[in-house]
Amino acid sequence: MDAAAKWLVTADYSVFQILFVRGLMNVVVMLALVPFVGGLRLLKTRRPVAHTVRGVLGFVAPFMFFSALQTMGLAEATVVFFISPFIMTALSVPLFKEHVGIHRWGAIVVGFAGVLYVVQPTSEVFNPAVFLVLIGSLSYCFLMLSSRWLGTTEATFTIVFYVNFAVMVCGAIGTPFYWVPMPLPDLGVVGIMAFLSLIGNFFIVKAFTTGEVGVITPFEYTALVWAVLLGFFLFDEIPTTNVWIGSAVIAASGLYMVYRENRKKPA
Repeated sequence: MDAAAKWLVTADYSVFQILFVRGLMNVVVMLALVPFVGGLRLLKTRRPVAHTVRGVLGFVAPFMFFSALQTMGLAEATVVFFISPFIMTALSVPLFKEHVGIHRWGAIVVGFAGVLYVVQPTSEVFNPAVFLVLIGSLSYCFLMLSSRWLGTTEATFTIVFYVNFAVMVCGAIGTPFYWVPMPLPDLGVVGIMAFLSLIGNFFIVKAFTTGEVGVITPFEYTALVWAVLLGFFLFDEIPTTNVWIGSAVIAASGLYMVYRENRKKPA
């Protein structure tokens, strides 16, 4: 999905327009599915304010990340974005009373160090677009954590529907100022984005509503592999040495958290 977004933003489409069209496609598809997955009761909610706040976060996260992709490589932006699993694991302690042991705290610290090594904030090659990624990452953290909170009373379909509805509405606010006609092939790319975001969002929300945050987040590191491969084959991007080293540190930290989680469970 991010690779498709990078292709669109480098083709000079506004992020507002991309997210509006993507959100519209997803909302139409989900409304068409309503009769087959439980009926209109799935669109009823007792927590409209929570859905609204989550919807804004669901817009800010991709808006910031896609905007950064205009000047950052796909792999580099993805690596920086992966500060979010460490934040989520840390926040799971005060928010959900989950236990994070000394080993996982150590992995979190090392992971932060890996992100800093990629960003290199004191170097001459520092890209200010990193701040957009960091804002997007923080928004994503609260978006996913709120999935676990909302999942206690709301169905996964309801959670996914309202975040897509909010993305569509927020995108519609800015789209009239930036709209340009989209030929059919470009609409097809947005359609691919919509499909991937809908399927991915559904399964991620399902995971966060049923499992521990500290266990789930490390598995998101597989995105690093895809970001490197897609960046190379689609955009001729070859990550710099600091990105390679930082990625290895971050991935190792995440895998170690999984290892420690599995060790503490009874056989």
